Amino acid sequence: MKKRLLTCGLCLLSLTIPIGCQQKSYRTPSSLKNSNFDSLIHEMHESVSKGVKSPKECAQKTQYYYGKLFEIESDDIDFSEFSKYQMQDFTMASFSIRLDLKEKLKALNSNDELTQEELACLKGVKTIFRALRYLEDYFIESYYASRQKGSKPIDFNTLDYSNNKIKDLPVHFMVNPDYSFEGVEDLKSGDIILSRGNAYSSAAIARIGDDDHQFSHLTLVYRDEKTNKLYTSEAHIEVGNVVAPFQVHLDQKNSRTVVFRHKDEKLAHLAGKIMHERFSKYSKEKKKNVPYDFTMDYHDDSEVFCSEVIYHGYKKASEQLSSKSMDIPEYKTTFNPALLSFLQDFGLKVTSENISSFKTFGPGEIQFDSRFDLVAEWRNPNKLKDTRYKDAVLTKIFEWMENKNYAFDPGLGTKLGNDFAWLARRSIVTRGLIKFVAGVDLEEKFPLNLGSKQIDLFVVLDEVGEQLYKKIEIAEKEKGKILSFKEMFEVLENYRAQDEKVYGQYLKDKKFNQKQMHGGSRRNGVRRRRKLTRPDFHHLFHSS
Repeated sequence: MKKRLLTCGLCLLSLTIPIGCQQKSYRTPSSLKNSNFDSLIHEMHESVSKGVKSPKECAQKTQYYYGKLFEIESDDIDFSEFSKYQMQDFTMASFSIRLDLKEKLKALNSNDELTQEELACLKGVKTIFRALRYLEDYFIESYYASRQKGSKPIDFNTLDYSNNKIKDLPVHFMVNPDYSFEGVEDLKSGDIILSRGNAYSSAAIARIGDDDHQFSHLTLVYRDEKTNKLYTSEAHIEVGNVVAPFQVHLDQKNSRTVVFRHKDEKLAHLAGKIMHERFSKYSKEKKKNVPYDFTMDYHDDSEVFCSEVIYHGYKKASEQLSSKSMDIPEYKTTFNPALLSFLQDFGLKVTSENISSFKTFGPGEIQFDSRFDLVAEWRNPNKLKDTRYKDAVLTKIFEWMENKNYAFDPGLGTKLGNDFAWLARRSIVTRGLIKFVAGVDLEEKFPLNLGSKQIDLFVVLDEVGEQLYKKIEIAEKEKGKILSFKEMFEVLENYRAQDEKVYGQYLKDKKFNQKQMHGGSRRNGVRRRRKLTRPDFHHLFHSS
């Protein structure tokens, strides 16, 4: 019964959100008609005809069904019961639902500030987007895991976005039926690529705002009019802002990629061209790159972070073509005041006075801007597990910061090591060149405008993240199934409580030993000392 509820909840929830705009038709996949989904699809279509009457009802229904989804556990889905055709049909059906959801958001768009009910509706849509994509991940991961048994694993890193090399039911590459898109060769100037990196810092960026997302990076595409060659303009923490041949972007081997496109080709092309020429000219004249903007202040373009590349490209292009400033995205990223210390260490210009009103352009927000169509989506099935683990880890890390006053606390040894590396980076002798991209020599990891606090944060985030990651990995291996987020959260919460106890005893024993060293009692002329059991991560991340 739970297995039926899972998909029923997904389909009902996603197709009962329209707020007064015209419905797109939804075609029931043929193979699903002959499966256990039959009655579910019937109920889904009944729900579509009803719709919702207000943003309030939208918020209530999305919250209700998201709660149902969150309760689903690994034992509730037996992937062995699904044929490969059903797995493919489910992922494509879910993708179609997300396309419909994005279309329906246009009815919510307004030049005025959203009401609380509209904000709650938008938040609900975002959570359902995320839930649908994760469920697709489960099916895609299971599909390829079963497909590759007894055969040579597929190297998805060599496949671009295209499905041409996988002839047997590709499910990792999905295309909006309104577009003809087969791969990289169909990209256009001004296309926006939303992607997900593989580091813990990427997982942090994806979840740093009030709304969790599954993406951490934005890239702007430019196709040269004369040579027809593809280039990207993008900002990286490691090297600042660069222009590079598109292959360099592919070589980053991200786990997720989504292509978005503006319908005004002239505007889009000019946006791509403006940022391409700006970064190329700056690097050529200054012999360095436009610095990465750790403050995430998208109003100031003296330094630029990844989302700003998109913002300033389209802003300047719209000003040139229509004398109007295009503001991207329609819905900005906000932050929880409980994360103030973390955000400041990261580099954001937030204070206790302005954090409640501080807004920026988080990469994932481009998904919900009604002016950009979702053209195609690609995943690397071999990296979905790693991304899922890191998303769960960062969700709990931020939750503990918000609800338990946790904060990162690099030890003295960590600080000294990181600060030394930071100072060494400023020595001409130790500056190394690691890559030559588009005629520009690029600095190695950590640019010169990266402070020691930021380095400490990134290093400790990796150390704590790895400890938590290992616990999920062990638990999933023992379970023998893909763990749901609810199950991963339970594993991490139990682990946190255990390690906190170890940390408490560690502090007591350390204090006792210090007291003994400074005149404590002796037994047979020898001061007694307790053996210290060091916690796995609480010495670096604990309640303040």
